[in-house]
Amino acid sequence: MKLKYYFQINWLKTFYINFSTLPLKSAIKLPIVLFYRTVIRSLKGKIIIDAPVSHGMIKIGRADVSHWQYAHTILDINGMVHFAGKATVGRGSALVVNRGGKLVTGKKFRITAGTTILCEKSITIGDNFLSSWDNLIMDSDHHDIFSSTNELLNAPRPVTIGNHVWLGCRCTLLKGSVIPDDCVVASGSVITKAFSEKSAIIGGSGKNQLVLKSDIIWRE
Repeated sequence: MKLKYYFQINWLKTFYINFSTLPLKSAIKLPIVLFYRTVIRSLKGKIIIDAPVSHGMIKIGRADVSHWQYAHTILDINGMVHFAGKATVGRGSALVVNRGGKLVTGKKFRITAGTTILCEKSITIGDNFLSSWDNLIMDSDHHDIFSSTNELLNAPRPVTIGNHVWLGCRCTLLKGSVIPDDCVVASGSVITKAFSEKSAIIGGSGKNQLVLKSDIIWRE
């Protein structure tokens, strides 16, 4: 099993991302591991690991979900990515942080596969985050809309996800979304508003975004 794991790693890109983004004393431990089918579009931004550094603590592009094994994982880092601990970004996912943007992830950050994070300004994700596949998180519409008086109508707004949150598959979290601690977001939901109730199942879309169930406990 160990040998198979090492053969899945793209060692050239792994050395490149570590030594081009991290201090030497951290880079030599190769804390960031890139697997095959990972595409680096840009590393002009900054990656910070705010935790004790160890080999392979941040795994990007590993194919653990069978129907995503042939997809490409995209890294486009022009802003800042802050890791507070171990992280796994599954194959077919994309981390896109624009210049001036800040993506902060907590301890034990996990994306199974096929999730896209588009950060224009600020996306903050707490500890023990679990994302199923085919999700989208973005804090901007990425195209400006103006009124007839040239007022910007759709400015970016931060996205905040609390601790111990689970996103079901095919969820969309748009600008201004707030998901409190210990919540589950139901599959297929489109969230655009700030929720405040912890330990709840959140779901729906449009005017029907609501708490579906209160006082829940979810376990892996």
